[in-house]
Amino acid sequence: MTRALGRLGSAPVYLPAAMIAVGGWVHRWMNEDAYIYLRIVDQVLAGHGPVFNAGERVEAATSPLWLAVLVVARAVFGPVVRAEWIAVVASLVAAVAAFVIAGRATRLLHGRSDGIVVPVGLLLVAGVSVMWDFSTSGLEMGLVFLFLAACWFVLVSVARSERVEGRRRAAFGAVLGLAPLVRPELGLTMVCTVVAWFVLVQPRRIRFDLVAIFALPVAYQIFRMGYYASLVPSTALAKDAGGLHVRQGLNYAEDFVGAYHLWVTALLIVAALVIMRIGERDRRLAIATTAILAGGALQAAYITAVGGDYMHGRLLLPAFFAVALPASISIRRGALIQMTIGGLVGAWALASVIAFRPPPPASSYRLTDIADWRTVSGAKVVLNDVAYGLNGHEAAAAYTDGVRGYFRAVDKQPRAANDPNAFVVTMGSIGAPAYNAGRRIWVVDIGGLAEPLAARAEIVPDRPAGHRKEVDSAWYDARFAAPTATDSPEAVAARRALACGPVADVLEAVNDDLTPGRFLSNIWHSFEFTRLHIPSDPIVAEQRWCPP
Repeated sequence: MTRALGRLGSAPVYLPAAMIAVGGWVHRWMNEDAYIYLRIVDQVLAGHGPVFNAGERVEAATSPLWLAVLVVARAVFGPVVRAEWIAVVASLVAAVAAFVIAGRATRLLHGRSDGIVVPVGLLLVAGVSVMWDFSTSGLEMGLVFLFLAACWFVLVSVARSERVEGRRRAAFGAVLGLAPLVRPELGLTMVCTVVAWFVLVQPRRIRFDLVAIFALPVAYQIFRMGYYASLVPSTALAKDAGGLHVRQGLNYAEDFVGAYHLWVTALLIVAALVIMRIGERDRRLAIATTAILAGGALQAAYITAVGGDYMHGRLLLPAFFAVALPASISIRRGALIQMTIGGLVGAWALASVIAFRPPPPASSYRLTDIADWRTVSGAKVVLNDVAYGLNGHEAAAAYTDGVRGYFRAVDKQPRAANDPNAFVVTMGSIGAPAYNAGRRIWVVDIGGLAEPLAARAEIVPDRPAGHRKEVDSAWYDARFAAPTATDSPEAVAARRALACGPVADVLEAVNDDLTPGRFLSNIWHSFEFTRLHIPSDPIVAEQRWCPP
């Protein structure tokens, strides 16, 4: 009887998972950028490796682990399910699993309590509608939530255990080490959780733990350096993930906090943490709690410092989720303060579910600084195939009909290409159009996510976050179009710059056959290629790097 009452008292910890399951399904959609993953999955399954264009090694996927999940899911379910639905459902499954594991950690946290356990932070987070949006979307956010929940579960388990041994210990360490494979900036959270791990875990086995934690991330980093000739994904280069854009970041945070009145949410989370600390003086649990809170705070600070994102709320959700994880209370009979907090949390979560939504997107043909991209995309799972020139289906049909050549961004008819057998199309959006075009068509990404020159370009002032870089189109004319007598001075300069200096070195690194020698050379040069800045104007590049 006592055990049954205990299970009943802990049942509310799984309510947030149900909220995410329902809210995520109702708000299911496919994000434009998620199609980038789908195109890379096509290339992997075709035997070309984890690349965007066959023959050029550019890391256009931010999350290697999410890419691996999609490759496996596509291999299993691809014959019977559309790729978009596989990505959307996989994301939702990961998000729901995150809240289930977080609920399990909350139960473990209050394992000695005979009251009703209220997962304050999880309820408040699950009531925010943008969490429903990015519990699907086809992007890696569901996996990010799952990773953070797993880290919290690991820390609580270690804090509640006298000893952690064997396979369980190795598995716990491996989970903490997955951070940079989920998203690179989660390495900030990893610092906090790994420090807490070495403080808490018993007995001390430092070498064993170091191998368990760092084997996978170090192995992948070596692969990245040798395969892609870079220290970070191309997405990080293109988005200037190491730059400071604090004003934009503060605007991004204000847009997120203001839409859902999150200062009220923050007060309730703080109140729950204070009550929990007063009622539970366990030093080991305090260390675990401090680690996950510090990891969330570092995430929020980093995202704010680099300017946020152009998608409303998205990149602050991991920090929001992390700081909410440890906030929970146990309500016993007669505990007036806990009952009051529980009632306020329930009321505010309900108000969030009913009343608060993202700001409506601006009506503009230009890319706005921040927007609700679910609404912008039409809240669809299968997105429209839209482009300024050829869209994806038009490009695929032309290729099938035997058309070859080079297309600028607005071209409907091809220009002569350097390679007479090539079909090269330039696109401003490399999501749905590039995926629909098919893996045999070379897609030039003017934003640099999947293009080695634009990714390393100098930033364009006053651009929205996530779209900071672009090079003169003459660079692409020089790379892919056949020379003509009417070439612009910029195109002539670009042809020369492509053949000398660091521009030529970068292109050789990502386009040459991947021999053992090339792999080792790429590792050696990955530092300088990551720091390289290519002028947007090819005339400037020619003057800088090509001898007269």
